[in-house]
Amino acid sequence: MQIIHSSRIALFSLWLALLAPMTAFDSAQAESILTRNPAQLGALTSNVKPKAEQIMNTNTIDGIIVTVADEAVLLSELQSAVASESMRIKRKLTQVIPQGKLVGGDLSVEEAENILDQLINQKILSIRIRELGLNVADDELDGEVKSYLQSEGITEARFPEMLKSSGLTENSFREDFRRRIETQRFIGRIIRPLVSVTEDQVRGYYLAKNADKSKAMLVKLRSLMIEIPAGLSNEERQAKKRNIETVRKELDAGRPFVELVRMYSDAKDAIKTEGLLPPRPLSELPPKLSALLKGKTAPLVIGPIEIGLTFFFFEYLGNEMGDQKQYEKERSRYEAELLDFKFKERLDEYLKNERLKFKVNRRNFNISR
Repeated sequence: MQIIHSSRIALFSLWLALLAPMTAFDSAQAESILTRNPAQLGALTSNVKPKAEQIMNTNTIDGIIVTVADEAVLLSELQSAVASESMRIKRKLTQVIPQGKLVGGDLSVEEAENILDQLINQKILSIRIRELGLNVADDELDGEVKSYLQSEGITEARFPEMLKSSGLTENSFREDFRRRIETQRFIGRIIRPLVSVTEDQVRGYYLAKNADKSKAMLVKLRSLMIEIPAGLSNEERQAKKRNIETVRKELDAGRPFVELVRMYSDAKDAIKTEGLLPPRPLSELPPKLSALLKGKTAPLVIGPIEIGLTFFFFEYLGNEMGDQKQYEKERSRYEAELLDFKFKERLDEYLKNERLKFKVNRRNFNISR
C-alpha cells in the first residue's frame, strides 16, 4: 500500500485521508448547514447505496470485483474513487470503464491499483469497526457534522455551491465524514497504543535530517590519560606501562571508569573534573578516536589509544545537540514527523496481518490503460 507522507498534516488527518480514497472535499472551502433541523440533517445520511447496477462488467458477478469475507468492493465504488482521486491529484478526470480500462486523464494503472487496495483496506477496517462497536449513529453524526462546520466558520448559503464544485452531494460528504470519525476512533483504540517515540529517537531523527551531522552532534566523553614523557627512567617507564595494564584489567572487571580516572589519570584536573571533557563534534576528535566511535552507541569504553607520548582511555557517554536551542525550537515538528512514520509502519503491519486473517478474493478484473 503506497502512502504519501507529509509532515504538515496532523497525524490522524494524514491517516484518515489515506486509509481510503476519500472524495476531494476541502473543509476550508465548504459552507455550512447549521440552520438545518435534526430531521433534515438525519435525512442527509439516508439512501446512500452503491449503484452497482448502473455499470456492469462481464468479468464481474453483479458488479463485484473483490470480496473481503462477506463484504464486497463494487465496480461502481472503484469508479467513483478513481474519478474523485484523479480530479483531486491530477485535476483531470480519469474514468474506469466496465472492462477495467482507464479512460481520460493521466491517472496511472499503478495509482488505480493503489486506490483499489485502499478500498480493500477500508472494507477490512469497516468490519473491525463494527466488531468493536465504534460505529457513529445518525444522531451522533448530526452533532459531529454540525460542530465541525461551525468550527470552520462556514455559512449555509454557499454550502451547496461548494459541494457541487467539489463533485460531492450532501449525502456523500456526510458519509465520508462518518467514515473518518469511525476510522479515527479505530486508530485511537487499536493503532495509537502501538505508537510511541523516545527522546533519543527524536534526537536521532533530528540529527539524521541535518545535512551536516558533524556540526549538529556533539560527542560527550570522559578521558583517562597516562603520560610517558621522554626522559623517564626505565623503572618509571615500566611503572607507567603497568598502570596502563592495570586500568585495562580493572575496566574488563567492570570497575567504574570515573574511579579509575581519580586513581590513575595524569591530568592535573582529574580529581576535579573526573575526566569529563567539553562536548565537541566528532570531526574535531583525533582521527584514531573518531574512527573507533563512528557508528557506535553509548555507553562504551575505548582504549588504550596512543597519541604522541600519551596513552588515553575514553568513556563514550553519548551525544548532545550542537545547537540545543534550535533543536528545542524544532523538536515538536520532528517528533510529529517521526510519529507519522511510526503510524505508517504500524498501520501497514496491522493491515498485512488482517489480510492474512480475511479471505480476500479478487475476481477476474484487470486494470489497464
